[in-house]
Amino acid sequence: MNPVRIDIHVEESFRDSVPEATLRRVAEMTLARERRSGPVHASVTITDDETLHALNRAHRGEDRVTDVLSFGASEHAHNGEVAQHDFPLGPGEEPTLGDVIIAFPQARRQAEAVGHPVERELALLTVHGILHLLGFDHADVGEEKVMFGKQNAVLEEVLGPARPIEARS
Repeated sequence: MNPVRIDIHVEESFRDSVPEATLRRVAEMTLARERRSGPVHASVTITDDETLHALNRAHRGEDRVTDVLSFGASEHAHNGEVAQHDFPLGPGEEPTLGDVIIAFPQARRQAEAVGHPVERELALLTVHGILHLLGFDHADVGEEKVMFGKQNAVLEEVLGPARPIEARS
């Protein structure tokens, strides 16, 4: 049994534009860097703006599209320490961290705005979402520094360093 299982679900209309293998690698790398031991499962879903808008409104009370949302299975995650629920698992079931849901059109707009490929933006949002599942946050400057440092380290290891963004005329 593989100790880490990442399920990638991509809405049909985006399938040709989503590098599933890259997203799986960055999710696995993030978990490998942050998890202590044992099997774990998480899912990453790539969908449309409307879905993220509706989820953002329903779960966060924000009536706008967002790029990524994370829905953790544990409410006791904090800075990489995840307390799993005491519910019994069925035979062969891995503990589930939760789900990361990404809006592809929003990711594409963000990639275009900063001048990097959509693959890098999707990878960044995947790492970001997985770190949230592990309890990391960026509510203050200290947390942001830690979380974004972890994001950047994974992205650089999997995709290489980001190219400098050239000024646009």
